[in-house]
Amino acid sequence: MSDSAADLSLTEVLQLLGQRKLSARELVEDCLRRIDLAEPAIRAFVTRTPDLALEAADRADQARAGGEPVGPLAGVPVAVKDVFLTKGVLTTAGSQVLATYVPAEDAAVWERLAAAGAGMLGKTTTHEFAYGTASTPTANPWDIRRTPGGSSGGSAAALAGRMVPIATGTDTGGSLRIPAAACGVSTLRSARGRISRYGVIPLSPSFDVAGPMARRMLDISILMRVLAGHDPRDPATLDEPCPAYPLEPPRDLTGTRIGLPIAMSWEHVDERIAVVCREALDLLVSRGAELVEIENPPNAKVVLEKSTGVFDTINESEAHQIHDALVLHSHLYTPQVRERVRKGERISRQRYDEALRLRDHWTRDWRQLMLSHQLDAIAHPTIDAAPPLIDHSRPPKGPRIRLSVPWSIADFPALSVPAGVDDRGLPVGLSLATLPEREADLVALAIVIDEDLQLWRHGPPTSTSVS
Repeated sequence: MSDSAADLSLTEVLQLLGQRKLSARELVEDCLRRIDLAEPAIRAFVTRTPDLALEAADRADQARAGGEPVGPLAGVPVAVKDVFLTKGVLTTAGSQVLATYVPAEDAAVWERLAAAGAGMLGKTTTHEFAYGTASTPTANPWDIRRTPGGSSGGSAAALAGRMVPIATGTDTGGSLRIPAAACGVSTLRSARGRISRYGVIPLSPSFDVAGPMARRMLDISILMRVLAGHDPRDPATLDEPCPAYPLEPPRDLTGTRIGLPIAMSWEHVDERIAVVCREALDLLVSRGAELVEIENPPNAKVVLEKSTGVFDTINESEAHQIHDALVLHSHLYTPQVRERVRKGERISRQRYDEALRLRDHWTRDWRQLMLSHQLDAIAHPTIDAAPPLIDHSRPPKGPRIRLSVPWSIADFPALSVPAGVDDRGLPVGLSLATLPEREADLVALAIVIDEDLQLWRHGPPTSTSVS
């Protein structure tokens, strides 16, 4: 066992808690000590709630000592992205617009975590209203000169900094996957409707997804078993049985075919990142998988080009509709996000409807491509370059979304799993995507890579690492 319980994965923590070799209070106290050490440099939290985490830990410890049944996450501390409503706890969405907002109810995601016995350790930073990929003022634990990505950057940084074993985030165009890759942690953007968005401050309902983050992909499976399920308060949630998320890696991948969209997602990628991703994919090949280079769907250029901007058109239009009610508070927005919100004013209904039509074409084309090539997954780097250096004299800048957006448009489940560390000492994320009905199988592929490399055992050299 590690010298600190804060370094353990959720899978390890649950085993030790169940065997009563570790108490939940010890776990939380170790996390709090790590926060005290790392937080001055990382700044992952907006609001800390140590008392809530300790109370949940004590309840769990008392129940276990008395032989009483406990929830699957009893006593485990969690970091909650600051776009999830939390009753009685400040929820700002990273904006001065909501600087004093204390909700009267909980988001469905936090309800499920709390019902499973988890304790809230605090609320983590987000790019303002989740509308960006920088998550100011948070720094990347692997190199504090760099952004952690975003918009779920605070959650990713808290995980990478070993401040907490599990966290929540949201993903519109890559806001789970991008910071996970930048900070060397795991996440899944599940199929839209798998997890309730009730009580999540929205950005673009056509694309928004809530989801888990953790250092280990096995932990993501555990969290999905808690979070997934129908919620009548969110009409978009799927009213169907949840996938059987795997708790161990498959041993044989013979017959598994993984597509590589070279033109779309491998060209114009930092070669140091591409090399690490290729090496990670070789782990799947060694178990029988086959890599298949594929051409993009016929309308790929039309959909992804900025001139048409299917994602931008839908996202900007819907973001404007949501934020239109806050126009009286526009002076409180940062200039960057205020301008992004205002872009939606210039989008006509006709252009919006055309973007929705093209989105449907994109989804159908990718489904057909996967079926015709008998593909089980699509693979490529999660981000195309190292996380940008932080420049406080300019508007916040994060990684580009061009590699993550295609799966938001298609509404395919997509994940990011740590693939290794490049020669700069920075973590690299590998993206895997598939059809919604193959979501559990997708997670299984990522578990193979993650359990082989075990990068979740090796975090940043120090909490203030620079490379």
